Amino acid sequence: MRLSLSDDHLVAEFPYDAAQVEEIKKIEGSSWDRVAQVWRVPVSSLEEIREFAARNKFQIDNEVLMLTIQKRRPTRCVYLDEGSLVMKFPYERVIIKAVKQVPGITWSPEMKAWMAPMNSVAEVIKWAEAFDVPIDDEIYAHAENVHDGLEKLKEASRSTDASIEIPTLQGELLPYQRAGVRYASNARRTFIADEMGLGKTIQAIATVEYVWDSYPVVVVCPPSLVLNWAKEYDRWLPRLRIATVTNRKNFPDEGTYDVLVIGYSNISHWEKQLSKHRAYVFDESHYCKTPTAARTKSAVKIAKSAGKDGIVLCLTGTPVTNRPAEYASQLEILGKLKDFGGLWGFYRRYCAAYQDTFGQWNISGHSHLDELNDRLRGTCYIRRTKDQVLSELPPVVHSPVVIEGTSSGMDEYRKAEKDIIKYLQERAREIAIELGQSPHSAAVVAKIKAESNEHLVRLSVLRRLSAKAKMPIIEEWVKERIDDGRKVVIAAHHREIVDELARKFGGLKIQGGMSVEEVEEHKRKFQTLSVADAPVIVLSIQAAKTGHTLTAAQDILFVELPWTPADVDQTYSRLHRIGQAGSVTATYILASRTIDEEIYSLIERKRGVVTAAVEGSSVSGDTSQLVLALLSR
Repeated sequence: MRLSLSDDHLVAEFPYDAAQVEEIKKIEGSSWDRVAQVWRVPVSSLEEIREFAARNKFQIDNEVLMLTIQKRRPTRCVYLDEGSLVMKFPYERVIIKAVKQVPGITWSPEMKAWMAPMNSVAEVIKWAEAFDVPIDDEIYAHAENVHDGLEKLKEASRSTDASIEIPTLQGELLPYQRAGVRYASNARRTFIADEMGLGKTIQAIATVEYVWDSYPVVVVCPPSLVLNWAKEYDRWLPRLRIATVTNRKNFPDEGTYDVLVIGYSNISHWEKQLSKHRAYVFDESHYCKTPTAARTKSAVKIAKSAGKDGIVLCLTGTPVTNRPAEYASQLEILGKLKDFGGLWGFYRRYCAAYQDTFGQWNISGHSHLDELNDRLRGTCYIRRTKDQVLSELPPVVHSPVVIEGTSSGMDEYRKAEKDIIKYLQERAREIAIELGQSPHSAAVVAKIKAESNEHLVRLSVLRRLSAKAKMPIIEEWVKERIDDGRKVVIAAHHREIVDELARKFGGLKIQGGMSVEEVEEHKRKFQTLSVADAPVIVLSIQAAKTGHTLTAAQDILFVELPWTPADVDQTYSRLHRIGQAGSVTATYILASRTIDEEIYSLIERKRGVVTAAVEGSSVSGDTSQLVLALLSR
């Protein structure tokens, strides 16, 4: 008597025995082979035939003894398989309708069963008990742990304080930022989705620094913000080696950097070189909202290469309830999409996905948004709003953002700058001849400084050209906040810039030459109408720096800077005044290597402390330093 394996069947050979024949007939799938005079049993009945053979003292071949197959399951059951909940049952319309309500549910053609993520265990148990579907005992054991873990994460995702110390950080984190670092360092792969202006950048920098062995780190950001990220790292962690990638020709050698900053437009080209780093930060991660886009595919691949213990952070201030479909690919970057039923499980559950009359899938809708937010917070999502942390914020948050101007705009700027430098050099030579001194002598420098007011017009040309070179970035910045349901005040100097921005964003403005009635009407609309009807008002700094109330906004963007801190403070005070319920964020978009940086540095030197308002100096005193800075180039 022998039990052996033959192709895809088990073969039982034994002399006729009525009792044994009756026993083997009860094994599912068994059949008598009249030609070979043996019993054949499918491998799916391995356990039963092996027990039969052992009871009857058969010789069992080693390959049969060592053979393992997936455990046979009854036709109605719920069990755990590789981290997913598997739900098997015969077709019944009522049961299927009910099972489709389980979050993250999806049909697996391979397993011929319904699958749900582990964080849906409570709903799966409720469904199974309602329809009397047997549940494996181990699922009940997991359920309590899953529930406790989800609740702890949800609570932590709203935290506004934590006790952590990062001695190497050159500055202090606010309490809610410490809580963000604590959450992100524990979650390791997560969104940091705080409202705009609450410091997602520093939380990401601090998280990577706080987690042991997380360098080198790759920061992927909009191309215009590569320089700003490098400056932020240099400000907070100056000991680190920082490299930037701004083209498709040059990539730093391995081991020469701790932080690598690269724009989304270049990651597909450098995908191989970007792989296998210890940590990844994806700033403005909604740039990867389209699953089929090349940069999204590359982001998913390089994030996966960080391994199970690597840090992957997605930074975005866009609320999840606005565009749920855009979060699917970002969840894939984090390696968390499977917790929401995979791509189509996510679309069907949270985007109300349906096929139109042409057979095309529509995923632009939304459904079960409260559930989605709840599950995100319990999985990989921390978000705090200004209202929640208002007591921790200074009255005005100052946020300089250094960007690269457009290629054509910077060409025009450099040409004008060269002409001004040439003029100043020639003027210095003229003065030197008059005084009989060297062009670099103290007497010549003093004379140049004394004439600084006369050069104000030329310097203003550089301010205007810098503003023009920043226009695409400015538009993107403003639109992002409008999409987030926020009003924006824009401050500029030149009439041409004010007019252009007003045309782009609804026409509301305050500038010289307008009647009192016209100004008041523009203010009234901005203050009283919705974001959809009146999202932006543009100010001419000199015309609107006093006497106006614009508290409908908490964001002011300086496209051009005035010459003194006093003018800056007076301008943002249009928002920060009685009637303002929140903290005001003043953002300064500065074009790299332009007069923008010179003016901002000069203002900050005179301010002393960023959030303190101080008396400004005279125009001549300011412009004289800028003139000398240009002359030294």
